[in-house]
Amino acid sequence: MLANILACLLGTVQLTGCLENEDPYTAGFQFVKPSLVRTPVYANTATDSLILLSQGSWQIAYDTPEARWCTIDGMKGTGNAIYALGVHFDANATGQSRLCQFTISDTNHPDKAHATWQYLQYATRGDGSLGSAALVRGIKSSDGWEVAVGYDAKSRPAQLDVKGPDDIREQYQMAYDEVSSTLTVRTANGTLTGKMDNGYQAEQLIGAGDTIGYAAQYYSNGVQMSANYAFNYVASRVKRTQAFGYLLGGKNLDPDSQHTADSLIYLCSWKLEAKPQTVERFKMEYGAMDNRCQTVDVNQLLLGMDECEPLQLISMFRLCRSTSIVTRAASAGRTIDVATELNADRSVHRMVVRDSRLQTEVTYDFEY
Repeated sequence: MLANILACLLGTVQLTGCLENEDPYTAGFQFVKPSLVRTPVYANTATDSLILLSQGSWQIAYDTPEARWCTIDGMKGTGNAIYALGVHFDANATGQSRLCQFTISDTNHPDKAHATWQYLQYATRGDGSLGSAALVRGIKSSDGWEVAVGYDAKSRPAQLDVKGPDDIREQYQMAYDEVSSTLTVRTANGTLTGKMDNGYQAEQLIGAGDTIGYAAQYYSNGVQMSANYAFNYVASRVKRTQAFGYLLGGKNLDPDSQHTADSLIYLCSWKLEAKPQTVERFKMEYGAMDNRCQTVDVNQLLLGMDECEPLQLISMFRLCRSTSIVTRAASAGRTIDVATELNADRSVHRMVVRDSRLQTEVTYDFEY
């Protein structure tokens, strides 16, 4: 008999024996995928795969009959064959994580050969928003900026159009190739690509002239910091480099965890224009409002649209999204206060950002 689930999942188990006067038999399974007893997926992860070799005839049963949000293309088969089966997930809009468990067993000798595995579906999408979060279609600011966002059937950003004063315009098109796990972003400056995880996000997007994504921070002795203590997000573009340093101090960064950055370091360096480099260090304060109830990361509007990195705004790098909405950010000689109004579904209706140094008050209205 199989000693434990993990042994069956990670290796081939062949059983040979006699049942009274019956012929000898072999039974067992080798799993290529999944490779873990519990496989996590996001609220908008649509598919996975089950790949196995079975020594004998087999059947799969639901151990969680209510979890019909997860289905497998085939629930039984013959022996001495390799099967590659699609696994399908309904979008999770419950606001809670959920679990589905299956058991595969040898049809003729279920007590001798069986294995159990699970799929844990997060409450949050790959971008860090809740699976029930409203899709932000547009943002308009009182200082003349307009943002338009388009999505695909899996609630992933597919188009982004940013327009501002003085004919400023940036356009992005996103494509998700799930066969090759490649994320492609097309911009006016060229094409960026990155390796995509099952939340449809990349660690970095790299093109001929631009590189955008996460970068590590280091201690003074040269040792790399763990991302849950501190990390950088760097957008190195043709005209300028923007770097955002997030200091978290050991927060849990699991997909459904609630976490906020204690401090934010912002650096902007212009490459082709005679503008001085700016560096600011902000201490952050947050309220009780949840920043996961709409698809965009509204905290990215803190410094205004001119300093906003567009791919952060649509949360294509989820670790940058603090799960609570900022109420105040303070640096040396500067205080930024944020007042937020919510819709009935807790998504953001309006934000008002007041900057003590610039003596400005900017209102952002959100369309869904």
